Amino acid sequence: MIFDNKPISEITDQDLINLIGDQEEDLQIDFKQLDYEKDSKKPEKHKYEICKDVAAMANAAGGYILIGVNENNRIAQEFFNIENAAGVAQRINDICLQYIKPRIPGLEVREYHLTQENKDLVIIHIPTNEMRPHGFTLNNTITNIFVKRYNDTIRDYPTDEMLEDYSQRSPTKPEELIINRIDELETKLIPIIRSFQRERMDSITPEDNALDVENYNELVRIMNLRFDEVISDEPYYRIFTLPKVLNPDAVSTEDQHIREILYDPPNRRRPAGFGVTGLYDQEVSQTREGINGRNLTGGEIILLKNGYFEVRCPIYNQFQRGWGSPQFAIPNSIKWLYPYVVIEFPVSFLRLVKDIYNESGIKSDIFIQQDYHNIIRYALPKGAPTHPTFGVFLHEESVYEKSDPIHFEKWVSNDFIPDHEAYGLVKHVYADFGISDIRAIPAFDENGYFILE
Repeated sequence: MIFDNKPISEITDQDLINLIGDQEEDLQIDFKQLDYEKDSKKPEKHKYEICKDVAAMANAAGGYILIGVNENNRIAQEFFNIENAAGVAQRINDICLQYIKPRIPGLEVREYHLTQENKDLVIIHIPTNEMRPHGFTLNNTITNIFVKRYNDTIRDYPTDEMLEDYSQRSPTKPEELIINRIDELETKLIPIIRSFQRERMDSITPEDNALDVENYNELVRIMNLRFDEVISDEPYYRIFTLPKVLNPDAVSTEDQHIREILYDPPNRRRPAGFGVTGLYDQEVSQTREGINGRNLTGGEIILLKNGYFEVRCPIYNQFQRGWGSPQFAIPNSIKWLYPYVVIEFPVSFLRLVKDIYNESGIKSDIFIQQDYHNIIRYALPKGAPTHPTFGVFLHEESVYEKSDPIHFEKWVSNDFIPDHEAYGLVKHVYADFGISDIRAIPAFDENGYFILE
């Protein structure tokens, strides 16, 4: 069997890369470039497709469905990034648990960060099992649907094969009866659990202790509410990270080594420079949750003991510049973003995150989010300034015409390369301004490393 039927946690980057250009879709592997799309006109369609693909493979020999792999003539060709892969995996898993009966023993649906390609995939692992046949019933169907995979195609489950498989898995053993009973209870509990989770999220307030939550979604909710209290209608830049595994004692914010990194961070260009340029010693407050302070250029730095790390900055403090002698200065009437700041903020921040997390021994995957708020009609010039004293831009500029924030988020492994991830964040910002030519982005080399030291 492909991957030797091993769990997803044991699959390596090289296992996946070896598929490209060589592995053909067959009985036990299926490639999908994109997530199962929702159709507002046919709300059950994506559920049907998920259940059909998973149940069909479970009724055959088991196998793997890889979401984020393109195929041509049934042969794997290249990887595609799946946005919010963790959320996609959770949704697929919930649908399988709710609609496929009996439950597929050992079914795994997980996000997978392919480090070598810097892409997020979703892997569905369907182990071989003796609980066949597996059927599914959706809200708009009356009878169970039974399908089975044959090579790379899915067909109706023949009655004779279904009866034979059913006779072999008839629950005469006590452990099988227990499994079926757990399956029934789980089906009833899932809606209750989901409802409780929604109520819990709705009840969260900014005053809640951020160290008390164990779920990263709840932590993000708390910090978003706190940010909403600050931002109003002002243009703001915000970037934050947090570990997937939350530990209220992950970062010793009182520790001298942590403080030294914060006071003299990597990529600090003296006497000030851009980006995350260190905390003002006089403006640091140690709270029960962690550290809150100001950096040298007017931004706010928040580092919590559970590893949540945020920098927020009013746009006018740092991103909009008019320095230099009058003949070179940009008029103050123009709302614009200075390219070097757009670039250097994520570089500086992610290098700082890397040092703090390494010092703290954080080993889990890491969530990164960057946002630009309330920047409608702001301009972003292409290329670098035409004068070393932050002077005028003779290059073409692009204007952001949307009222929505520029928003980007992703999961990375704990061994991420700060400059590479920052480059991805920067490219996303330029793309949202309608600038797709990466040659318009200064200060990175061809390998995605920041070179303006």
